[in-house]
Amino acid sequence: MRRKLYSTIRVVVMLTVCTHANAQDSSRANHLNEVVVTATKFAKRAGESGKVVTVISSDYLQKNSGKSLGSILNSQAGLVVNGAENAPGTNQDVYMRGASAGNTLILIDGIPVSDASQISNAFDLNFIPVIQIDRIEILRGSQSTLYGSDAVAGVINIITKKPGENKVGISANGVWGTYKTRQGGAGINGSIGKFSYLGGYQYLNSDGFSSAYDSLHTGTFDKDGFKRHSVFGKVGYQVSNRWKLQYMMNWSDYKTALDEAAFIDDQDYSMRNKYLLNTISSRYEFNKGSWIILYSYQRNKRHLLNDSGYIAKSDFPSKFYEGNFTSNTHQAETYVNWDVTRELQILAGAEFRTSNTDQSTLFVDEFMAYPPSKLSADSAHTRQFSHYAALLLHNLGGFNLEIGGRFNYHNIYGNNQTISFNPSYLINNKHKVFINISSAYKVPTLYHLYSEYGNKDLQPESSINYEGGYQGALFQDKVNLRVVGFQRETRDLIIFYTDPVTYRGIYRNADKQKAYGGELEASWQIIGGLNLRVNYTYVNGKLTQQDTSYYNLYRRPKHALNAELGYQLTPGFYISAQYKYISKRWESVFGEGDLPLGDYYTLGAYAEYKLGQFFKVFGDFRNITDQQYFDVRGYTARKFNFTAGVAINL
Repeated sequence: MRRKLYSTIRVVVMLTVCTHANAQDSSRANHLNEVVVTATKFAKRAGESGKVVTVISSDYLQKNSGKSLGSILNSQAGLVVNGAENAPGTNQDVYMRGASAGNTLILIDGIPVSDASQISNAFDLNFIPVIQIDRIEILRGSQSTLYGSDAVAGVINIITKKPGENKVGISANGVWGTYKTRQGGAGINGSIGKFSYLGGYQYLNSDGFSSAYDSLHTGTFDKDGFKRHSVFGKVGYQVSNRWKLQYMMNWSDYKTALDEAAFIDDQDYSMRNKYLLNTISSRYEFNKGSWIILYSYQRNKRHLLNDSGYIAKSDFPSKFYEGNFTSNTHQAETYVNWDVTRELQILAGAEFRTSNTDQSTLFVDEFMAYPPSKLSADSAHTRQFSHYAALLLHNLGGFNLEIGGRFNYHNIYGNNQTISFNPSYLINNKHKVFINISSAYKVPTLYHLYSEYGNKDLQPESSINYEGGYQGALFQDKVNLRVVGFQRETRDLIIFYTDPVTYRGIYRNADKQKAYGGELEASWQIIGGLNLRVNYTYVNGKLTQQDTSYYNLYRRPKHALNAELGYQLTPGFYISAQYKYISKRWESVFGEGDLPLGDYYTLGAYAEYKLGQFFKVFGDFRNITDQQYFDVRGYTARKFNFTAGVAINL
């Protein structure tokens, strides 16, 4: 495995060096000058913050048309989206810097989104069509001081599209691909006086393929299809030159077929998943700052049904399972940023969040009907209240500093606090060195607290994150480079424990989890429109319980490498090639111990042609060498597949 990885790195480096030997003057961009909002909750140049932020721009998203959100995130440094290349509708677990699912906070336009009915509280990426996204900001490291629970390993802020300045703008798209995939939609947007509006609908349907891997090659496993409807809308009103109100709605409804388990087919197991997000925001600009008020309501409804028929000569079902899961989350937040002086800024805010869940499950097999399991929203609920503040010093001869803290009150376990300390030094707007020390927390989920395995004595997981590195623009801004080392130590990790005597399962706090590693991100503007992007991530770690330590970063590779070479041949014609390498991983299998998942690589290619600003055709080809690999043991990953489509903007 190491020989294959080192060989891959040599190929990428040789390609980079050889191409640079022929480099000529071209358009250049210094990433330290990028304006980001996620690092501080207000617009700020990346060079003035010590935090590690990667921006997936609108241009990059356009040049990856046809890919899902999970696939795009899966090629970024420090990120693994497990299941992104499995059958459509597969649950996609986001692992950032080795942290488990639910430890990366997902935002939509700065609003935290989640599913309080899930064990991990994680948000389902299947709900979000890429067509509605303008850009994505990935903020790594512990960020609970500004964003609260779940921002343990980092934050992914999905920033949606904005209304256009014309009175009416119309867009439409259509995509076709492997597995009889059909996707299409239309949108309208514009601005009329003080009003702005945006609305769109997207439809996706795919016959898919078997989720479970047919290891015996019987050819009898059925296809697990996927169908999704999505509606997105925004309405804005400019009350005055300083004050703006906005309403946003995101609704998604999908149905997908499932299989019984790893290597086991099921022809009548299905899931329907619905999501609704409503937000209202107010933004008031004053002379030296702004005041933001946000309210959001999100509702998740999930229905699972597995009706496997009847035993011959019997009226009793051989297996029946039905599960209904609903969650509701209300959140209100307000914060102010104030430029006290040219060098000093203050951010202060408060947040209130309440969640509940209503769940019922029924399971029957050929031997007996098991007692139904039920959670009521009247009893399974939590409340949190937080207030936070940060002080930011900048423009001090290149020195920048952010110091912050958060106090959180939870109605079950009580209080906890976080801190952040982020100094950085910017040299000639070209080179930045930084050190970040910050703490984070993840509260027990409703399932951890109230399910049949629940434990109301659980404490929140608490962690401290250390990171340091360098970011710079080199060779007359042709090369942008960032190198980061990190370490995260988590206490009171919540794990599922089975008593060896009574065999009763319960959630409890473990002793300690440690993860550490490094990231490298580089982009090289080479010759003319030729650009190379490379990122590499190393992650390792272990769980310590009492006097025993063992590796537990299951499904997470120690080594991950992504490379993309793109070329703008003409103003309208763009092509690119992608390479991905994932090292061997391990998976814990009940009754079998830890089993290996082999390392693999994939190759991809993309091409698009634009006719002016109004019409585009594209084709995206993935795993073109038809590799057989597994991100989840016993579940099929996509072999060679492609999508092709058109996009119209008027």
